[in-house]
Amino acid sequence: MGDWLYTARERFTPASANRWRGYLEWIGFGHIEELVTLDHMLCPELIDQPNDADWSHNVQADYQTTWFHDCDYLRQRCEWQIGRDQIIAMIAEPTTESKPPRGFDPCGFDILDGYDSISVLTNCGRFPGIIEPNAVNKWGLLPSLAFASSIAERIRTEFPEEPHCTDCRVWQLARDAELRK
Repeated sequence: MGDWLYTARERFTPASANRWRGYLEWIGFGHIEELVTLDHMLCPELIDQPNDADWSHNVQADYQTTWFHDCDYLRQRCEWQIGRDQIIAMIAEPTTESKPPRGFDPCGFDILDGYDSISVLTNCGRFPGIIEPNAVNKWGLLPSLAFASSIAERIRTEFPEEPHCTDCRVWQLARDAELRK
């Protein structure tokens, strides 16, 4: 199990009006109240490019340079808009469910492609017979690690030719309680 990492993202909520309605019609998760995901298309990152100071605090790997080890640094790095922005805490490929960091609320489990950029769960269309709309919680996430792991394995096995599915992996997500108010 890894340590918690942090990312600054825009929220995707009913306040997004037409985009939100269109998304719900497309994905079929009509009961969700908000989407919490690491998918960069649905919840874009707030930091476009790392600055010089970021390199002392960020993850220095492909596609992850705007993810941070240091949440306090990330808090001061962005100009936050309460209600519009969020900090997501995340663990890649957890082996056990972890208690979220202090000040974060647990959200559930996402399944990302091998590039850690597209949510297979919420942005690759539906997988009938594998993921039913009522399987996700109010944030569009799976409620347990065991369930998310079994779904990810089925997706990898049943869709081996789909580029987003072949190396998909589970992420545990929690969200900063202060920015959601």
